[in-house]
Amino acid sequence: MKLVALIDGGGTKTRTRFLNQADQTVISEVVTGPSNLGLGADVCWEQIMQAITLACVPMPVKCLAGLAGSEYAKQRSAFLFNPPFETLLVSDRDSGLFGAHCGMPGGCLTVGTGVAFSWLDESQQLLRRGGFGFMLADQGGGAWIGLRFLQELVRLADRGLIDESHQSLIDRLAIGQSVNQWMDFANAAQPRQFASLAKTIVEAEGQVSLSADIISEGLMALIYLIQDFPKHLPIALVGGLSAVYSPRIQSLGYHVVEPQGNALDGLAYIDQHRQQLTIDYWESYA
Repeated sequence: MKLVALIDGGGTKTRTRFLNQADQTVISEVVTGPSNLGLGADVCWEQIMQAITLACVPMPVKCLAGLAGSEYAKQRSAFLFNPPFETLLVSDRDSGLFGAHCGMPGGCLTVGTGVAFSWLDESQQLLRRGGFGFMLADQGGGAWIGLRFLQELVRLADRGLIDESHQSLIDRLAIGQSVNQWMDFANAAQPRQFASLAKTIVEAEGQVSLSADIISEGLMALIYLIQDFPKHLPIALVGGLSAVYSPRIQSLGYHVVEPQGNALDGLAYIDQHRQQLTIDYWESYA
């Protein structure tokens, strides 16, 4: 049996689906660690090979990967140089888009560890915003929420303004009790570690004004990102923070819908319709 591997890689986790190439039936699906290309091509391949091991399947004959960080040209080239099987790479925002709307006009806002947006207009033109990575962008995403909280926490502590609500949240985050400990955490953290704080910070929105302020700031950044998107088209939010932002974006007049499928479904769609799509993709070479 010949297998095709579909890879959905982000800053926190990687989902891999193995299909029977002959009839496209799903053989297995597993989740491993992060495979954002910004972490390096070797890291991404480690997660893919780990997925093959965990699924106990033979080596695939082909891989379709929708990875965050596909904008990193150097790592993209390294990822595609002499892989163990034929490989096609696309941006995770595009795999999410075609999964969400099955090739119909609409937008897909990815809000997970990072943030990216793409949409397909009524003339089948593909447009994109964001996706510039944690150091320069990703405002509103999970890693950004964790970073912003620590930035504001240090600022408050410096003026002796940590109150009981802040302290309760600090205890739940398990990041230490002092500025020096917060600095140590931040200096050693990658986006995944910052993003690990986001769930607790978001859950405290009703009790901690600092959490509410950060979420409001994140929402404004997302609205700026999608401001050119036609409001009459459907927009789907995907990623771990989609439930947080979806009702807020809908309240601003956007036609928010549930995605019809996920990024793995989008990769399958791209594989079947690639010749008809105007989409950036990169193929492996030796």
